[in-house]
Amino acid sequence: MKNNARDLIYLDTRRYMSLDNLRVFYWAIIIIPIIMVTWGIAAINTVGVNLRSLFPLISIGIWSLFYWLFVLIIQSPKVKKTFELRFLVNGISGFLTSFLFWILYASLSLLDNNPIIGFDFSLWILFLYLLFSVFYIVLVVLGVHKGVFKKIKENSQTPKALAISAFFSAILPSAGVMGMYTSKMLRAHASDAVQDILGTVALVLVIFAPILAHINFVQYYYCKKYKILCDEYGDTTSPYLERKIKKKKVKNESRDINGSATVITKKKIPLIVKILIGIVTVPIAFFVVVFLVFFIKGFINGIS
Repeated sequence: MKNNARDLIYLDTRRYMSLDNLRVFYWAIIIIPIIMVTWGIAAINTVGVNLRSLFPLISIGIWSLFYWLFVLIIQSPKVKKTFELRFLVNGISGFLTSFLFWILYASLSLLDNNPIIGFDFSLWILFLYLLFSVFYIVLVVLGVHKGVFKKIKENSQTPKALAISAFFSAILPSAGVMGMYTSKMLRAHASDAVQDILGTVALVLVIFAPILAHINFVQYYYCKKYKILCDEYGDTTSPYLERKIKKKKVKNESRDINGSATVITKKKIPLIVKILIGIVTVPIAFFVVVFLVFFIKGFINGIS
């Protein structure tokens, strides 16, 4: 059984989220938090302060807080960058991605009166997400017991499999352009009902796609259970999760009584202080955004 678990763990140990990717990801999808903040502000202006209008603001604030708390914990020097940590990071990253798109869908369902995308349906999506997650993990565990992943690893190295992988890697950059033009064609020629249905299906698929990353939780479990502490190359750490320390030139130095130079070093900010700063910063940032939006709106109304 340990060999079967090793076949699962060694499927592709070189690809995992790096610390740099975790930091960049939030700013790469910053348009989603901005959209949700905009929805929340518009809803407050339209229907007043209630659960419906506050949900986008509160949910994206909580998600952002948990995301950066996760990043701070991973980059902390107190957290050992062990081999199995890469699987835990991959799994949590996938879960956070799914949850982000779910709160986006739930916010849209609360603010839109369209019955197709009602809030009750978003709760069903959450239930089905959990159900499929359990089902997928059970399938992975059964695959380990049956020795399926050994065959997958062997077949993935054949020339045909490598050619297929290279083909999809080549056309992947064009996927964004194809999606953009498809969206334009639908808006130009499809009815509103068809657009709503296709948009809902696309968003649901985006919510469910990161379930595939749950295989990393199974890999992490087997690493712990069978004490598999290195990859197939003997690497016992996850170097991509290490924080890169930039070397800075020392500008300030003092002289002691004997005239020798003494370097003045700055104290490192403790992790708990950084977390508290993040907790305080998120609501302050939202307050500033709301204040500026309503200030500009009042200023424009006053001129008109």
